[in-house]
Amino acid sequence: MRNRYNNDLNSLKEMDKELMELIILCYDKIDLYLENNNNRNLKEVIDLDNDITMNASEIERFCFELLALQQPVASDLRFLQMSIKLASTYKRMASHLSQASNIMLEYKLDDKEEDFIKRFLANQKKMAKDSITSFVTIDNDLALKSIEDDEVNNHLFVEAINYIAELNKQNSIDAIELSEKVLLYKYFERLGDRLARVGDLATRL
Repeated sequence: MRNRYNNDLNSLKEMDKELMELIILCYDKIDLYLENNNNRNLKEVIDLDNDITMNASEIERFCFELLALQQPVASDLRFLQMSIKLASTYKRMASHLSQASNIMLEYKLDDKEEDFIKRFLANQKKMAKDSITSFVTIDNDLALKSIEDDEVNNHLFVEAINYIAELNKQNSIDAIELSEKVLLYKYFERLGDRLARVGDLATRL
């Protein structure tokens, strides 16, 4: 019975890692869109929203089942509780990526704006890999580093907002496009917050 329980915990760790791999896949597809301007890449990100949400719900179900049947204590209990929170974070990230993709389908980015997105992507892919590694291996130092890396996203957000505000002053974009692009960069700023949240959860294990 104990062996099965340990196997279930290991399976849960694999599920956590696989979902982050889907998040990273979304980042890769946005990267591809910026390289080839193929809308199909963004549409695939939108489609992945549902897959990620369904898999995150499965993680939640599995955790609640283990909590009910095994009544874990100490570190196992913390891991299951944090995995439930992680699943919720994955759902929010998938939604942010989908909404950002919808905006990019609607509004073309200039070279400077593409550079902002590429820099968001590069930093957040690294955060994604570091944060989930810290979570499944309980690496506190790596978790803290992934949290610190969110500062890059905060600075990028301010830089991007200042840039589009200047475009608006020059009448290069209208008010509607301005508001949509503010949302676009806000989604990426929030994605950084969500990834830092994964690191924060890892520090609680």
